[in-house]
Amino acid sequence: MALLDNIPGWKVFSAGIGLAALALVGYFAYVWFVQGPDDLKELQNQAVEDALDQVAAEYKKKVLEGGEQRVVVMPVRNDTSNGQIREMLLSRLNEVEGIKADLPRDPTLEERATSVIKSLVKDEEKQPDPNSVFENSAEADEVLSISVDKLWSGADSGICTLDVVRIVRADSLEREASTLPIARVKGLSGSAKPEDEPVDDGPGFWSAVGGFLWRFIVVLAAVAVMPLLSWPAAKAAFRQDSNGLNAMLLFTLTALDVLVLFALVAFEFSTTALVCAGLLVPVALIWNLRMLNFIEEQ
Repeated sequence: MALLDNIPGWKVFSAGIGLAALALVGYFAYVWFVQGPDDLKELQNQAVEDALDQVAAEYKKKVLEGGEQRVVVMPVRNDTSNGQIREMLLSRLNEVEGIKADLPRDPTLEERATSVIKSLVKDEEKQPDPNSVFENSAEADEVLSISVDKLWSGADSGICTLDVVRIVRADSLEREASTLPIARVKGLSGSAKPEDEPVDDGPGFWSAVGGFLWRFIVVLAAVAVMPLLSWPAAKAAFRQDSNGLNAMLLFTLTALDVLVLFALVAFEFSTTALVCAGLLVPVALIWNLRMLNFIEEQ
């Protein structure tokens, strides 16, 4: 290692590689532990969103009639999307002003609500008392449970049919609970939607290619020019003879290159943008290192 330290620019290079490795580890940690499930196909996802918009519309009406509502969202039955539909449901409900949707915090509430819902689905004559669901959850106004009846997508269309069960409490002082009849909601996407509803197909192929190419050229130009713009700062850093300061300069230049990339896509953290950023980091590190070495020699 002492021999390597004598190579000009080695410490700056090794520090840059370490930072790049940390960034890569952080990206995979985000994908594995933070990013939500993404199992639905595009047309399925659009059909689910259409169905959930209809569910949310009912809650908008309820807020207008009864004020703020706290809704407990049960696990989605017959869901094969790794929990994606439930996350979409929670997100959609919390976008409605006046609705606070959350998971069941009380295990017994989930057990009691499951018992009521099962008896309702099986159409049993004797059903458990809905009031028992809220025995230890006085703050909850409603329990919502949905079941996926159909989730399908083809080449140009998608269908999502949901069975919605709601156990609601009255706004009266007694706060009596009741179970509403099962409501079926049907979401459509693609060509399955009525023709009078415009469908956003996104940019065409050549438009998308053109957009990618001009952004690609701008990012390459930024990577090439950024070290030259930093010439005075680089000279000042080299006069300090500090490896830490040199590494910070290298990291800052590379971070600015990545910032330019995300700025060109309006900071939309899509899969394409993240992959391009991952490919850009090592290229920018190597180029910035060579340019800083060049500046140091002048």
